[in-house]
Amino acid sequence: KRVKKGADAERLLNDPIIQEIFETLGSRYNNAWVSSGLDDTQKRETMFLALRALEEFKLELESLILGGKLAQKE
Repeated sequence: KRVKKGADAERLLNDPIIQEIFETLGSRYNNAWVSSGLDDTQKRETMFLALRALEEFKLELESLILGGKLAQKE
């Protein structure tokens, strides 16, 4: 089961559409964060959290991939 999950996660992470989504959202969130006004703390915090969530999602996929590869070696 872990091997299949890992393989599925790897297919997702390597899918060009998913890669494009990561790049598009990462750029969008980063640009909104950087261009926020000095008094717009809420927007900066929201964009920071969005960037973190995007990275967490990617890290979870990478964790599943690694888990699948380790399970395959068992």
